[in-house]
Amino acid sequence: MNQPCGPTHDEIEALQLTCDRLRQQVQFQSAFLGTASHELRAPINQIISLHQLILEDLCESPAEEREFIAQANQAMVTVLRNLDTLISVSKLEIGAIRPQWQPVQLGPLLAAVQQLTEMKCVNRQCRLTVAAVDPAVMVQTDGQWLQQLLIILIDAALGTGSQQINIYLDTAAPDIVTLYLDCDCPLAHGQDPELGSSPAATGEAIPLSPSFSYQIAARMATQIQAALRQESSADQNTSQIVLGLPKAE
Repeated sequence: MNQPCGPTHDEIEALQLTCDRLRQQVQFQSAFLGTASHELRAPINQIISLHQLILEDLCESPAEEREFIAQANQAMVTVLRNLDTLISVSKLEIGAIRPQWQPVQLGPLLAAVQQLTEMKCVNRQCRLTVAAVDPAVMVQTDGQWLQQLLIILIDAALGTGSQQINIYLDTAAPDIVTLYLDCDCPLAHGQDPELGSSPAATGEAIPLSPSFSYQIAARMATQIQAALRQESSADQNTSQIVLGLPKAE
């Protein structure tokens, strides 16, 4: 009677490679969840601190108390918005939300992104420049997700203190449209939200850190079949975000 044959050497190597990839993916997911918890904790701590000031009667006047309540409310809005973003990305990754693939004109989409972020850029004293786009330039993607991805990247650049953001395209490649976002600060070294000025002093809710915003954008890019990478200058003082999008047929 023939004995059953064991797995071959090639099969063992393939299985080991699969296990290594799964282990790396689990580690990556754990690190991402840990970072997400840290990012959400910052505005929650802000809310607790503001409420503590009110409960301990440390406000100098009713007007200051109302101001702290308004800041706490804004911080809660920030928490909910960040949670909505994380939940939406997770649903996209597990297939609960499916991208709507269709040809998308980049010109109107970039104009919409500029309009949605222009006031925020003005408030941060940052100049946002979007180069003119040929109406014939179209990519195969989900327009809604691409728009949200670009807004997240601009928010990340603003979070670093950038005073100039430039967006432009390269359409020379036959199958890919390359979108560039240049900013004058490196995203990887954005300020940690918990290390900034006190909420009571700034009057602003704590946003997601630039580096974590970039991580979210990278996960979104994978799901809409876009290639996202970041390149820094030799002196590490500027960043260039490069987003590759498939051309529409």
